[in-house]
Amino acid sequence: MNQDTKPSFSMARRWTLSLNVLLSIFAAVALVAMVNYLAARHFQRIPISQFARMELSGQTRRILQSVTNNVKVTIYYDRTDDLYEMVNGLLKEYKFANGRVGVETVDYVKNPAAAQRVKAQYQLASEQKNVVIFQCNGNKKVVYEKELSDLDLEPLISGRSKEVRRSAFKGELLFTSAIYSVTSPRALKAYFLQGHGEHSPQSTDKDFGYSRFAGLLTDNNVDWTTLSLIGTNEIPVDCSVLIIAGPQTTLTSQELAKIEGFLNNGGRTLVLFNVWGTQRGTGLEGLLANWGVDVRKAVVSDRLNSTSSGQDLVTEYFGTHPISAPLIGSSLHMLYPRAMGKASRGAHRTDAPNVSELVSTHPKASIVTDFRDGLPNPSQTDVKTNVTIAMAIEKGKLQGLTADRGTTRAVVIGDSFFWNNNMLDSAANRDFASLTVNWLLDRSQLLGSLAPRPIPQFRVVMTQKQMTAVRWLLLFGMPGSVLLLGSMVWVQRRH
Repeated sequence: MNQDTKPSFSMARRWTLSLNVLLSIFAAVALVAMVNYLAARHFQRIPISQFARMELSGQTRRILQSVTNNVKVTIYYDRTDDLYEMVNGLLKEYKFANGRVGVETVDYVKNPAAAQRVKAQYQLASEQKNVVIFQCNGNKKVVYEKELSDLDLEPLISGRSKEVRRSAFKGELLFTSAIYSVTSPRALKAYFLQGHGEHSPQSTDKDFGYSRFAGLLTDNNVDWTTLSLIGTNEIPVDCSVLIIAGPQTTLTSQELAKIEGFLNNGGRTLVLFNVWGTQRGTGLEGLLANWGVDVRKAVVSDRLNSTSSGQDLVTEYFGTHPISAPLIGSSLHMLYPRAMGKASRGAHRTDAPNVSELVSTHPKASIVTDFRDGLPNPSQTDVKTNVTIAMAIEKGKLQGLTADRGTTRAVVIGDSFFWNNNMLDSAANRDFASLTVNWLLDRSQLLGSLAPRPIPQFRVVMTQKQMTAVRWLLLFGMPGSVLLLGSMVWVQRRH
């Protein structure tokens, strides 16, 4: 080989190539870094199956958008529990929707040291298991496992099954309420007026009990208790909303005066009438007439839109008020609601309240004024027309502006039984209750529907013949196919 042969690449050429390689590597690393930076802040998550992702409701997203403080969520759970995957998957969606929501999982079975730390920090009982803890700025809210799902006991009671299955998952409702609770500094409290045959929030009776409605208040971060206005008792100063649920006897003039004063001072009141107080009156009719609502001594019947020959009523006619607008396309299920309309008394005053119609009936509904033995007696002579059965009152603000603390708000509904323990979950009754309470409390970000999510249950139903065919397929068909295929390969290799 000739020693004078010049190298293929000069020194300058080698340095140029090396520099090009280094610049290419640097450019590739910079490009990857920029792509990851942008992907971390601008991404689109696409579920590949129906159950791969729990889509958050618009109401939850509005609340999460308003969260400006860091919220710490601790999932204190056994990872093998059947609810864990749903809880964890849902809270991941909260974290993706707002980065200020931090989620930590502590498995008390596999990590007892961390479990002891959580128990000491949040003062949990030693036997406590499976809870989700929300914390923000020193405020704490605990969601317990027993609250997270509804149980379907009907197959067990009827003897058709020995198992109790979960029928609905209430995670979003409870988690959103918990986040709103720990990030909202103001405590809210509802008072149920008692002493006149009203529905009791402590009663579990299916027809007259209001325990499930009281539970709805708790789910919406509203504490509640009962109240009597007899004697010297006054409406407490911490009363966020006064609930008068279906009185059957007449309130005294002193009680009515206290309620009137509460409204004049910017109070919030929910008044529900029912068929039993129609004839004798409750005294609230005159009070509400001063506020622009005429509650008539008549009930509404509609045989064309009924499930029991006119005794109940199903309506789907909603107004454009913030309470009723989200329910357009849904329906309410009521029992002989009281008829009402706008009162002419004081309607032309400059300080007259703003009265809005929330719910009305079908145009061919009947107004029943005849009663026999305390019960409505519909007849062919009853006037048939559309009738208002729920109204909202607001006074103390200019239309289109946000209500302040001094704004009076009231909702008047012609039926109280449609929120009892038996009918609360019928049609859109529960959604209407939640919307009503949150409008009265001026919580516009909660004016939406957060219903429990049904838990799907998959079953394969086969006849005895099909079971036999599947058994033969699994025991002989599949192994035999593998054996046959192997034999064919062996024979082919032999030849």
